[in-house]
Amino acid sequence: MFRLFFFATLLHLVTIFFTPCLLYAQNSNNKTLRVGVYNNPPLVFKDSADGGYKGIYIDLLENIAIERRWNLKYVYTDSLNTSLRNLKDGKTDILVAIGYSEERAQQYDFTKRTVLTNWGEVFVHKDSKIRSILDLKNKKVAVVKNNFYYEGSHGLRNTAKEFKLDIDFVEVGSFDAVLKAIDEKKAEAGLISALFGQMYQKKHQIKASPIIFNPNELRFALRKGNEDNENLIKAIDAELKKMIDNENSVYYHTQSRWLNHTIGGFSYVWLLWVLAGVGGIAAFFLIISFVLRRQVQKRTRELVVKNKEIQELNEGLEQKVKDRTAEVVKQKEEIEHINKHMKDSITYARKIQEAMLPEDTRIEQHLPEHFILAMPRDIVSGDFYWFSHTNRHGVSFISVADCTGHGVPGAFMSMLGKSSLDYIMHEMDVATSDIILNELQLAVYRALGKNAKDGMDIAVCGFDFDNMKLYFAGAQGDLFLMRNGEITVTKGDKAPIGGDTKHYSEERKHKLHTIEMQKGDVFYMTSDGYIDQFGGDENFKYGSKRFRDLLKEVCALPMQEQKQILQTTHLEWRKNTKQLDDVLVIGVRI
Repeated sequence: MFRLFFFATLLHLVTIFFTPCLLYAQNSNNKTLRVGVYNNPPLVFKDSADGGYKGIYIDLLENIAIERRWNLKYVYTDSLNTSLRNLKDGKTDILVAIGYSEERAQQYDFTKRTVLTNWGEVFVHKDSKIRSILDLKNKKVAVVKNNFYYEGSHGLRNTAKEFKLDIDFVEVGSFDAVLKAIDEKKAEAGLISALFGQMYQKKHQIKASPIIFNPNELRFALRKGNEDNENLIKAIDAELKKMIDNENSVYYHTQSRWLNHTIGGFSYVWLLWVLAGVGGIAAFFLIISFVLRRQVQKRTRELVVKNKEIQELNEGLEQKVKDRTAEVVKQKEEIEHINKHMKDSITYARKIQEAMLPEDTRIEQHLPEHFILAMPRDIVSGDFYWFSHTNRHGVSFISVADCTGHGVPGAFMSMLGKSSLDYIMHEMDVATSDIILNELQLAVYRALGKNAKDGMDIAVCGFDFDNMKLYFAGAQGDLFLMRNGEITVTKGDKAPIGGDTKHYSEERKHKLHTIEMQKGDVFYMTSDGYIDQFGGDENFKYGSKRFRDLLKEVCALPMQEQKQILQTTHLEWRKNTKQLDDVLVIGVRI
């Protein structure tokens, strides 16, 4: 009995003394990362209440650390410049919430995957009527001194100089001070980061304007030359991809927490205002370009007349001709400079339009065999595609839409269509395609009022794989079905979405077509840009018959190979002929 008690006591003592040692040995195998942090809410900041570090990047990095069994040690500084210097000097291993640029990539290593996109945005008092940069003339605008969005090469101060706008800049020390100045009406507008504005908009008497500056991609930065960087970058990118692909992950919950986004679907209504602002700037440059061109033409005609007078009257007037010629050359250089800025602005708009399109990886989760061929005529497009999956009904919707016009006007309408479709799916109980079009018709009328005749042609397919049924509805958009080598065309309704204002009082109900799907079926939808393109030896339209014959030839091939053949055929058909319209074709195999 005594021996049993002795050994039990000995075992207890061994457990007490050696368990901490074992735990220490286990934790010592975990990687320890020194993480640089600074105040940049809502991305990262130090909580004044408990002294802890919080924000979007902290939530994401700590989730990654749990998955990868890393230990995180935070190193706090009071500024971004100090944090960058610490990273360069090797005092930290990784830095959060850093805008990527080619210049910075020479000094630091960056993750490949972008966490978020941020930009400078002008916020105004909620009662303000400021809508464009021209409205800031003679206004007081609160800005943060030494801030990139204010003093950068494409910042507000330099932009104001280019537009010759006399803006009274009120320099303060922080974004919080900017919002306070607007609340107290010490400034009529303020320049802050878009994400900061989204985080604190509800706490202040402010609203976002369409005036934006310098979009940049936010990533993780690592110390240059660290031999473990390749593994760290692969690990962070892999974890970010998993979170982005999962709508219920920390990636979306942290945005809901700090930016008031809706989990499972991002509201793009604000992007419509962004594109409107960029489009307004582009329109401004177009008007200036047109006026200057007319002036050049007028001056050129005057120059010809003067030249004849010079030849008839006096050879000594040749110097005057040279002076006029120099003036014309100078104006030409001004036009070229303005055109370059105009193209840069529209290119910014293209990045924003591409960001709103659904990710191909998300479509592939629900429609694994598909292709999307998108060929805009101009930098931005009036055609757009849309995708959504409703978990409640188990239906995956995909659509092809062709808006009125192309380029910047078409892009405006595409933004309205995309944001309206997202609202319909996330705010209403929708199970079939005809309901989507009915609600979209009402949304377009509410948005445009009775002052426009614009709209869109659209075709919507809903794939119900549980019941092997396809729900199709179209507004001047058709559906092509390839089954057993034969093609069937299902016509959509003749009326478009929107259209003439005389139809506003009519209640339109779109027809629903239900198709029993079979394995191996291939469905196609297209805008009219592919079929209406002129080309060939006799410069004819490509036409519906050629398009159907082409689908018969390629339908048995892999989907990506079909896409390549469709693109090559279109380019060979039009050759040197100008592309007349945006081209968008989608194919899905069951």
